[in-house]
Amino acid sequence: MCRQLIALLGVGLLAAAMILPLSAGDKIQWHSQHINVSMRFDPVEVGDEPGHKIAIFQAKGVGIRRKGVQEPPYKIEIWGTGDYRKDGTGKEHGYGKFTFEDGASYYEEWTGKVANGHSIGTADYFNGSGRFEGMKGGSKYDCSLFGDRFICEVDGNIELP
Repeated sequence: MCRQLIALLGVGLLAAAMILPLSAGDKIQWHSQHINVSMRFDPVEVGDEPGHKIAIFQAKGVGIRRKGVQEPPYKIEIWGTGDYRKDGTGKEHGYGKFTFEDGASYYEEWTGKVANGHSIGTADYFNGSGRFEGMKGGSKYDCSLFGDRFICEVDGNIELP
């Protein structure tokens, strides 16, 4: 019984240590990997040149911190538009929401360029709630595109007021 209690306390302390409390003036930096799946991709042929399409899309995924302040995996929701050429190049713009285990969340507005099987761009963070209330920050990302799936390497930062 005592060993079970010690093991349970150890697991609880490990879980609590994964979410570090943030306080005013803190700046955090990290590297995360985002694994996403497209839930919707609605393309429309523009008609001005062969293969030119615009699209509205939606994706969901999970984020995993690889470096910096540790977090349990977090939920990702993405909504965006794209303007794509036949040669695989294009431009994208959209919004995302990140929701963490403790219910805290924030949004991003992102813009990127597509070429050579990657979407590369930047994001600005806004509208934080919970421990992210009043924060500002952003990230740079490089997403590898695999059909309806995409994996993003993200370097981000947040500053709390």
